[in-house]
Amino acid sequence: MTSPNVPIEKPIVPRHALVGIVAVSLAAVNSTMGSGLITAGLEDLRGAWSLGVDDAAYITTAFNAGQMFMGPVSVLLAARFGHRQILLVAGFIYVIVSLILPLVPHVVAPILILLVLAGLSSGTFYPLCLSFISRNLPVSLVTYGIAAYNLDLLATNHLTQALEGFYMDHASWHWLFWNQSLLSLPMLLCVYYGIPQTPREQLLPQFSCADITYVAGSLTLFYIALDQGERLDWYNNGLINGLFLGGAILMAAAIIRRWRQPHPYLDFGYLRHRNILLMGLVMIFFRTLLVRVGFIIPTFLEVLHQYRQTEIGALFALSVVPFAIALPAVAFMMRKFRVRTILCMGFAIIAVINFIDAHALSTWMRFEFVPTQMFGAFGICLVAMGTICGIVFEGRMSGAYNNRAGAYAQGAFFQSVRLFASVASVSAFRRFLLFRQHFWQTKLASSLQTDWPAAERSADLGVALQPQAAGPLQAHDVGSALIAKDVQQQAFTLAIDDTFMLLAWLSVIGLLTVSMIARIPLPADLPSADTPVEEITRHPKKGKQRAS
Repeated sequence: MTSPNVPIEKPIVPRHALVGIVAVSLAAVNSTMGSGLITAGLEDLRGAWSLGVDDAAYITTAFNAGQMFMGPVSVLLAARFGHRQILLVAGFIYVIVSLILPLVPHVVAPILILLVLAGLSSGTFYPLCLSFISRNLPVSLVTYGIAAYNLDLLATNHLTQALEGFYMDHASWHWLFWNQSLLSLPMLLCVYYGIPQTPREQLLPQFSCADITYVAGSLTLFYIALDQGERLDWYNNGLINGLFLGGAILMAAAIIRRWRQPHPYLDFGYLRHRNILLMGLVMIFFRTLLVRVGFIIPTFLEVLHQYRQTEIGALFALSVVPFAIALPAVAFMMRKFRVRTILCMGFAIIAVINFIDAHALSTWMRFEFVPTQMFGAFGICLVAMGTICGIVFEGRMSGAYNNRAGAYAQGAFFQSVRLFASVASVSAFRRFLLFRQHFWQTKLASSLQTDWPAAERSADLGVALQPQAAGPLQAHDVGSALIAKDVQQQAFTLAIDDTFMLLAWLSVIGLLTVSMIARIPLPADLPSADTPVEEITRHPKKGKQRAS
């Protein structure tokens, strides 16, 4: 067996580099759009498949659980078989599954099985995109490759609701899946021509990946528990308790196996650098801040104003314009400004816009969010570029990309952090919103019992509604119901304001985290991906060894 600490061979720069970048860009779009369209069209899918509320609740869970499991595992699969082979096989499976999903009988079991297969296959796209960009592109093009990568992810995340509404209005629900099938075909073509074949001598020999499988299974069980916990009343439900217990057992098994039989191609020593751990925490903050677009604003507009997906999507589609302008500009700025500066500016902007929206009124419509959404798009671009560039730059400075064991361990770590933060943040904010809504309903209702103007208003409404009601008693009941509805709307609005305020404080905590990150060199001072660790240490200009 090849020694685990043998340096990786010199990176292969593809002959058709632009085609390779297009390939990984389309892969990133597919990974994000598949989950986004299913989430946005959940109610439409439930009606089309004639599923009950409980059965339909597992539609998004099945797909995202597959992606969650494959995130860390795909890193080792690519190391064993090569990026090109994994992307081609996974992409082909994704095309077939997306084609037949709308055609299966309306039975829960086959639908969920196919959704899991779709999640497993598309779960390989995102991890392998970043590793291709970070290792195979020259240093001078890394920031622009990351900008293209972020543009695909952010634009797709903001366009899925508009696209779902368009399909439901002008086509059919089948296109929520067929869209992915068609989009995967050019991706497969670009992968075939743009991503080079990995030489056999650079592939890892056969090895056991039981510990990574345990970790992936543990995180997947935790995710399912978090996603279904609110619906099933958390620890009062045996399924949720079983999922948490099973996840804990698998995680303990992974730790014990790592201690007794260390994986020869996973060296987690590269994660001991202070900056690596802090960048993982920054990744969690970044993914959590996207809850604003994926959950908070859509929920506000749907509940209070009955907005449809097309109308909500039009608001977020406007953000694509500042994305297209800001990301190339930030990619150029990354050559002059350090990662910490870029991250500080981004978190500061996001904190400001969330503080402004924390004063939202129940009368706010779609257009009241446009100024903060457009300004916040620049902040999201800064944080996205700073986070991904910081991870890639630190990988080169630590020498992880030069060593098989370090590269795979670091890749598995960041993919696990990203995926788990993405799926857990929505569950956490859904729980927080419900908790704050109950708090405000209780507070407002208790104040009405001793509020004389509220009693006067109820009496006035009863008199005003009497000509339209069946009688005085019915008019009084209608007036009381209207007041109760107002209380419910105001309680929900105040709860939404609290979620925006929580995001603002998380941005402040993100700023504090960035302040603890040691200086990360500019791209011009970075070593190439195949520079030996000893040479990085000897030459300060190529990056000083920083204290852990």
